[in-house]
Amino acid sequence: MRGVVFVEDECNAKCSAFNLKPIGFVRTRHRDDEISESFEGVDGTIEILDDFSAGLEGLEGFSHILVVAYLHKIPLDARKAMMVKPKWLVKYAEDPRSIPEVGVFATRSPHRPNPIALSVVRLIEREGKNLKVDDLDLYDGTPVLDLKPYIPLNCCVRFPAWFLEMQKKVRDTKGKELTF
Repeated sequence: MRGVVFVEDECNAKCSAFNLKPIGFVRTRHRDDEISESFEGVDGTIEILDDFSAGLEGLEGFSHILVVAYLHKIPLDARKAMMVKPKWLVKYAEDPRSIPEVGVFATRSPHRPNPIALSVVRLIEREGKNLKVDDLDLYDGTPVLDLKPYIPLNCCVRFPAWFLEMQKKVRDTKGKELTF
């Protein structure tokens, strides 16, 4: 597979273009609609290409990994959306019209100017060049660009008021606790 080339018209000479090539691919038995509708994610495998399999050494001791992926199924027109309603909130809201529209960078929406995903998945086990994972939110065949261990050192988390308000509405109306 050829590398993905990104070009920015107004970029200076230092960043005029760069190439990325997959280190592997997501494999899952789940359909795209099952994955996109799942709040918790699905099970699957990250299949690493032979040239990169030595880079997995030592990863199996971590409970979670970060997966950087290229969202290859996002159409060009969807990459122009700058304002969106968080899909998971719309799904659980009693009245979807009450969900605020926010900037795409304040969401986990796959509709982004650069369709790059950063997903945290639970590492079940390593079998050679294959990583069995859970909590996967990527489609079958998604190119994987990089992996990193998830190390939450000194991690402090806060959420904006609109997010906390929507989380409370989901809890109050649907009885579903959304934990992060």
